[in-house]
Amino acid sequence: MKHYILALVLAVAGISAVYAVNPIKEGNMISGHVIEKGTEENIPYATILIVGTGQGTVSNEEGQFEFRKLPAGKYKLRVSAVGYKTQEKEVEVNKDFTAVIHFQMAEESFMTDEVVVSANRNEVSRKAAPVVVNVMSAKLFEMVNSTDLAKTLNYQSGLRVENNCQNCGFPQVRINGLEGPYSQILINSRPIISALSGVYGLEQIPVNMIERVEVVRGGGSALFGANAVGGTINIITK
Repeated sequence: MKHYILALVLAVAGISAVYAVNPIKEGNMISGHVIEKGTEENIPYATILIVGTGQGTVSNEEGQFEFRKLPAGKYKLRVSAVGYKTQEKEVEVNKDFTAVIHFQMAEESFMTDEVVVSANRNEVSRKAAPVVVNVMSAKLFEMVNSTDLAKTLNYQSGLRVENNCQNCGFPQVRINGLEGPYSQILINSRPIISALSGVYGLEQIPVNMIERVEVVRGGGSALFGANAVGGTINIITK
């Protein structure tokens, strides 16, 4: 009676109002929200699947989703989205009220296969390469705290950098024990350094200009020239 009198007074005063005394609770329904863990931002277009039933839906632009007209019982929901870890939760559906569930999705890092060009002069996956290629990344340069390429090559299996002149102090790279002239030095897959000068200049290449170094141990003269008897070192710049 009090609510009716209040509505009548507001109507007389020229004010329209909607007053819900008993809100409707819809049963046999699941309502949910998908957000990003930490930032609490909505994740749109996430895939929500009811495990074992084949029913599924996609979250809207605000990260919300719902399932209607479900029989009462327990269900397991699986949520997946690109760039986030898949998450599963159980929820119980009742005929008297709506089951509300929230998913906080954690980001997931994707690791791609390393791509090498020293295997057959084309960019191929390291797993599909016809020869064994060892890749030295920028992470290794940071770990060994090296400033130039000559200091970094010592940390690769089968390679040894030694100084052959006490006066000028030039280094040469030995691959599988062979001397420097038997090592082919490439820069961006091109043999711009000859066998005679291949032992010079390695200490002049800073690691901050190198993206990665690909090392092929063993003969590869057919692909990289007559100097690649001991092996090939391909320097890929940034």
